[in-house]
Amino acid sequence: MNTVSRVRTIWLGSVAAALAAASAFSPALRAQSQDNSQSVAEAARKAKEQKKTTTKDARVITDDTIRLRPASADSDAAPPAGTVVTSTPPAEAAAQPASSAPSDAAAPNPPAQPAPDTRKKQEQSAEVAKAKDLLAQAQAQLDVLKRELALDSDSFFSNPDYSHDSAGKAKLDDLQKTIGDKQISVEDLKQQLAALMKEAGISPDADKNPPPPQN
Repeated sequence: MNTVSRVRTIWLGSVAAALAAASAFSPALRAQSQDNSQSVAEAARKAKEQKKTTTKDARVITDDTIRLRPASADSDAAPPAGTVVTSTPPAEAAAQPASSAPSDAAAPNPPAQPAPDTRKKQEQSAEVAKAKDLLAQAQAQLDVLKRELALDSDSFFSNPDYSHDSAGKAKLDDLQKTIGDKQISVEDLKQQLAALMKEAGISPDADKNPPPPQN
């Protein structure tokens, strides 16, 4: 039993010494482990930044990556790399003079307005022509009424008993009254025509046919 106890005591002492040595060495290991972890993280971060810088610098600019676009008026942010900033697109600037030219060429010229005197003469001539037309119509109606009166008068007085023909006498009286009213209208139209022709500076003899030449 003494031998076993001695062996156990020696073994326990060895374990205790090993644990003590491990405890003393553990802070140094932890410090070294933390330093190694920080070094690895720092190296990874630097490698990542270097990779980004290398990728950004190594970007190949081609015709497909260069895009022309106008600068935004409502944005203060800088345009992305590879963008050529222009204030006005060249195609739009070149198209502006061309687009304005057809509109100027297509605009019709306004019709020339006649002078005030010329316009007044035209209006007066139109009024004279209208008055002449009305006078001609009234004169033609008057001629028809006169012929009708002449025929009815011959028929009335050819009747031996015309003194008792009250209906025939009433018809003749109505025709004579109508003819009198029509003559008044014709005279009024003649006066109106004369006044219009005088105002327009047209001679009353302008419409008369010239006399035949005398041999």
